[in-house]
Amino acid sequence: MPASFKYFLLRSMNALIVLVIVVFIISLLFNALSDEMVEQLISQRMQAYSMGLPEELTTEERREAMAEHNEYLRDFYGIDDPFLQRVTRTTWDTVTFNLGESHTDYAYGAEDKQVTTIIMHYLPRTILLFTTAAVIYIVMGIAIGLKAAQVAGSKLDKFLSIFGIVTSSMPMWWLGMLVILIFAYQLGWFKASAFPFPDETGFAYYRGVLSRMVMPLGTIVFVIFGARAWATRNMVTSVLQDDYIMAARAKGVPENRVIYGHTLKTASPPILTSAILSFLLSIGGAMITEVIFNWPGMGYLLRNAIFMNSDLPVIMGIVFVTTVLWVVGYLIADLLYGYLDPRVEVGAEKQV
Repeated sequence: MPASFKYFLLRSMNALIVLVIVVFIISLLFNALSDEMVEQLISQRMQAYSMGLPEELTTEERREAMAEHNEYLRDFYGIDDPFLQRVTRTTWDTVTFNLGESHTDYAYGAEDKQVTTIIMHYLPRTILLFTTAAVIYIVMGIAIGLKAAQVAGSKLDKFLSIFGIVTSSMPMWWLGMLVILIFAYQLGWFKASAFPFPDETGFAYYRGVLSRMVMPLGTIVFVIFGARAWATRNMVTSVLQDDYIMAARAKGVPENRVIYGHTLKTASPPILTSAILSFLLSIGGAMITEVIFNWPGMGYLLRNAIFMNSDLPVIMGIVFVTTVLWVVGYLIADLLYGYLDPRVEVGAEKQV
């Protein structure tokens, strides 16, 4: 079996095990709240069932019908099963993407009350926001970080260090409110809220989405870009001090070839790994930003599920999807590092 395949298999199995363990812990923590929510749901459905019973039923018949329906509901939701059995069942259902139904009377604008359907209704907008932001600040961070490393000690280098410290220290929610105050209320360039989304079709729809996206996108990029560029600068600077780079420069190798052909190739494993981790961290920032700008994504859905509806299945579904994104992201970073640095594969081969 090739070493690269062994490495891929080992890391994938580790990621799957981590995902199952995390979901089990989440199910364990959510179980007490889930029991309370299910009891309330059963009570509501019993009241609705009682109101729908025929009036000609006697008191005894009504009592028997209510008892049978209550037993059916408790068996259907498994509320009387042993604690560990319920946690294990919840873990399995979650891992297999059987996330259940929302406890609310409406489905957040989705087609039905299935949690999977509701999340898939909002997830693409979150992916659109934080993926676009990540691409922008990663590309800009690498480009400007490389330039700052070339001219270490220059005004650009000093400015970048200060800029990175200041912007990365800004709370994203605070900067978001400041952006709304300036660009929405003072200048009137954009709408203060991204919700509701445009209902037009064609070019008008994309223009409406873009206009709603500018402020949250700019906020995320502004906060993360400086730190991303400074991290790239530090990684590249350490490589530029290596003997073979100094030898290449002494031989008269063109500077662009030294930077993009030798230096960047050597520094690419930590740069790409750091970029992917930064991309994952931006998920949390994007979800917070969604709440500030009313961007109808996962953060917006989570806010409604917690504070407005106390919708536990939706909350747990969002936590699970976010966990999957993190685990898959770490797996991709791990595999890329192994691909770019063969020494990692050699270590994995010895472990297998």
